[in-house]
Amino acid sequence: MKYYTVLVAAILVIAALGLYVYYENMDAKKSDSGTHIYLGAVYDGPLKYANSISANVDFGGTANLNNDIYYVVLSIWDSNLSYDQIGISSLKGVFYSTYSYTEIVNGSIKYIFDPHWFPITPGNHSLSMYVSSGNVFFKFDKNTFAAFTGGNDFSISTNQKVGNHTFSGLTIYEEIYGFNNSFPGISFNFSNIQYGSPSSQGGEITDWAQFAHNLTNVSNRLGTFVYMKSNVVNIYNSLPLILTVKVQNLPTSASLLVADFNFTIPGSGQYSLSLLKGNYTIYLQYGGKVNSYKVSLDSNKTYQISA
Repeated sequence: MKYYTVLVAAILVIAALGLYVYYENMDAKKSDSGTHIYLGAVYDGPLKYANSISANVDFGGTANLNNDIYYVVLSIWDSNLSYDQIGISSLKGVFYSTYSYTEIVNGSIKYIFDPHWFPITPGNHSLSMYVSSGNVFFKFDKNTFAAFTGGNDFSISTNQKVGNHTFSGLTIYEEIYGFNNSFPGISFNFSNIQYGSPSSQGGEITDWAQFAHNLTNVSNRLGTFVYMKSNVVNIYNSLPLILTVKVQNLPTSASLLVADFNFTIPGSGQYSLSLLKGNYTIYLQYGGKVNSYKVSLDSNKTYQISA
């Protein structure tokens, strides 16, 4: 079922947050108490155009916010100024896939979305959006929904002008309604973030900056952390640990793989990653070889490997 939300255009540079919100369906209504917060990453690179954007998201943890509503979404504007989103909703402790797109109606932004497209469970999922001939195709795992937005491409940008107002562009963020200083005990790890382009090869999206609203001096105090490296954006809702990999005797560049991180290192040196407590395998690939190393991370640790 679709839901419609009308937002008066905002003047703040945030992910399409309005000054006034009218909800036509109580199932989609957010809590009136507390504060509305955003936390995540915003694109911080040169303007690009794409016809598709995709990512993998792995999520899980201990204790969810069973009395609250929040969303974790990948968001981008298309060429007809529809704000297109796909991701995860948590509705009072139950997880669903969700999608959203918008229309401009009498100077206001109308959101058309389904907060409970279909139920999902913690684990690894794939999500993508593809635009063609005015239609946006939202795909979560094997399920697809098509909506006419009038757009023909996506704008991979930091900001987006809509009339006289400026909004954030490509973002990955957690959005909590009725925030009362409690974060979910769940981490959301986005990896393999990529775009496709009809006029070029496309590729990874690797330029990110932290994105937050209503969280000044709050996120550090509560231990919430956003970690960005290469085409990975991880939203940790607990303070992560630091794993420093010290590589020695590496004769050439190599690929270093740990959890959902996969990036090229130029040679010997120290490389630090933020990870949650757990057991990991470090893979070092170079010259046709693949070396693997097991590490148990229960505190900040430096792990030394020799090629």
